[in-house]
Amino acid sequence: MKTRLLALLLCVTLLSGCGGLSGPVTPEGAEYDGLVFSTEDRGGETWDQSVFLSHKLTMINFWEPWCGPCVGEMADLQRLQDTYADRGLLILGVYRTQGAEEDVDAVLARTGVTYPILHYTQEFDAFESGYVPTTIFVDGEGRVIGEGNSALYIGSDSFEGWAAVVEDLL
Repeated sequence: MKTRLLALLLCVTLLSGCGGLSGPVTPEGAEYDGLVFSTEDRGGETWDQSVFLSHKLTMINFWEPWCGPCVGEMADLQRLQDTYADRGLLILGVYRTQGAEEDVDAVLARTGVTYPILHYTQEFDAFESGYVPTTIFVDGEGRVIGEGNSALYIGSDSFEGWAAVVEDLL
């Protein structure tokens, strides 16, 4: 009986250490249980979850170039990025509309946005609220802050409103 129990514990221990059964692995080899994604920015550069590991807080703002409130808050988001970058904040803008590159270019030129703008990918479907803008925050370990609907910030806000949220999360 003791031998069987010991054998069972040994098997469980060995299996739990197998690479095929663990989650994604960071470059340092530690297990990663955060948001996993892979997409490209407008210049064709690949972005994935490793970006979270080099920032204390990442704000992902889902927006569309045809959305007035989305475009209306972008200058404030750029100001937020400029203000809090040295404290570890990164803002990522993500849009879904395909074939809207000219519209996106016009929005970015008009708003002065320089933070990364990424293409939507299906890994973001979990945060689909049916509304834009919708924003989520991810900590430095890649975990989305909040659960379910409490993780979603639906609607636009001012610099001051977003700064209060960022101050609370940093």
